[in-house]
Amino acid sequence: ACLPACLSCPFVPHGGGVGGDACCSFATLSMDCTVRVWDAADYSTLASVTVRDAGTPACLTYTLDYLLTGWSDGKIRAHEAETGHFLWHIDNAHTGGGVTAICLSNNERFILTGGVEGEVRVWEMRSRELVSHLKEHTGRVSDLKLYDDDVHALSCGRDRAILCWDLRSERRVSSHVQRMGGMNALAVTKDQTLVLTVGQEKRVTKWDLRDHSPVSLTDLSPRNDDEALAVAVSSNGLWVATAGTAQLVKIWDMQSMRLVSSQTGHSGTVVDLKFSPDDKQLVSVGTDGLVLVWNIYA
Repeated sequence: ACLPACLSCPFVPHGGGVGGDACCSFATLSMDCTVRVWDAADYSTLASVTVRDAGTPACLTYTLDYLLTGWSDGKIRAHEAETGHFLWHIDNAHTGGGVTAICLSNNERFILTGGVEGEVRVWEMRSRELVSHLKEHTGRVSDLKLYDDDVHALSCGRDRAILCWDLRSERRVSSHVQRMGGMNALAVTKDQTLVLTVGQEKRVTKWDLRDHSPVSLTDLSPRNDDEALAVAVSSNGLWVATAGTAQLVKIWDMQSMRLVSSQTGHSGTVVDLKFSPDDKQLVSVGTDGLVLVWNIYA
């Protein structure tokens, strides 16, 4: 598919299919302010909605129930995942440039958002009221991840920091700072023991948050000219995928961080990528408007 500058591509599983395989779908958010849900089996569009008078789209999270998006006008918007029908919005969720990162709790009871001015905020899903305001980042929040317990969360930002939060006590429990350059994205392994970050340092950094220093630093390219904007970890924990300004989709061996594959296909910066729940596919989206689906043979 060729769409105006795609921004995000979260996957969700649909449960057991024929032979026990899980079917799934993924969603994209593009610069023409359109959110689309795609069937990962035949790549047809399952739902599509274009948001009017919303400013610039910035982030998306997708479940079987909801499409939640963040925008430069400071609003969070919610649509039904199945139909694209508009549900509600939250005004002034973040000011000064809008919502830059968003994720939904596993129990779908609250939303976690980040903003341009470094705030991390928690919103109660049913009432859409602000529950917590966490402000320790000194720059734009680039990415957010929630642990399975829905109590601990990670945020990273352009201030070079990864912060781990205890949402129940509303406090930061750890802080790790990269030596150079802001962070663009983070990923957490399925067993939640390791965190991977990418950013302006043009490396993949592997962290064990129990240790102050990184576990490993891996250059993304020999000439140090590839700034990754996206990183993903396969569910089986074997592979790491990165992509960014070099317009390449790269797959790395998780344990050794050896480059396994580097693939061309995009003609613009790649801004997001995700593994399918069964690790058989990888979806990447970019400023060229392309949504590419890669088959993974391992």
